[in-house]
Amino acid sequence: MDKKKLANNKEDALEQPLVSIIVITYNSSKYVLETLESAKAQTYQNIELIVSDDCSTDNTVEICREWIEKNKKRFLRTELITSEKNTGIPANCNRGVKAAQGEWVKLIAGEDILCNNCIEANIEYAKKNPSSKLILSKMKLFDDNIKKNIGESSLKDHILFKHPINPSLQRQWLLNDYFGNTPTLFIKRDIFDFVQFDETIFYMEDYPFALNVTKKGFYFEYFDKTTIKYRIHDNSICMSHSQKKLFNDFYVKKRIFYTKYIYPEISIIGRIFMS
Repeated sequence: MDKKKLANNKEDALEQPLVSIIVITYNSSKYVLETLESAKAQTYQNIELIVSDDCSTDNTVEICREWIEKNKKRFLRTELITSEKNTGIPANCNRGVKAAQGEWVKLIAGEDILCNNCIEANIEYAKKNPSSKLILSKMKLFDDNIKKNIGESSLKDHILFKHPINPSLQRQWLLNDYFGNTPTLFIKRDIFDFVQFDETIFYMEDYPFALNVTKKGFYFEYFDKTTIKYRIHDNSICMSHSQKKLFNDFYVKKRIFYTKYIYPEISIIGRIFMS
């Protein structure tokens, strides 16, 4: 590729909406390079890369810092955020979002994989659906062998994604069951002017966010395309603590979640079951 063509490609890229890929890490040293490489391999060009680490006790930060230094020219800008204490997944997500400058935000754990056309496909969907702010897509499940698929998620026929979409109905359904596939979310940045991740629920960022965002009148749209590969393993971000501590902490926080979000609206859930 000659220099003139390369310059034109860079100019074209800057006319595209800026997208913030935010990699959320905690003791992610075993897998994070695969996540970072998937960000680098995006067919979409106008990307900033933010890595937000939640006080890892392994060498995750060093791995990310070294990789970013070698690959920073691929991105419009890069940033590595660290914390002096472990604050939980929602707080880690909020730090990454706060640093984001993009029009769209893509959060991904430092163990999962972005399909090469993930950002490009979501942007194309958003262009065709200009009112979209929360886009859910399909994902493939895999184990430690990235080439071995073990399943796929799809919400293609879910009643809540039939037009016209009703955020109130989506929220009522959410009070009964979480329908989302969080790793596939593609979020308009201005959503976070109204709703942030609830830091009181240490291990759970997705379900409270979905309830809060639909309460504000926003709604999820479904994009029937696989954009993410989601790793199933025994050492995920939440599984980094001892099994006993994980069991105790997770269920304590889950009880806090239900007490805060679900039980106060139990009558709504009852109406859903009766309908």
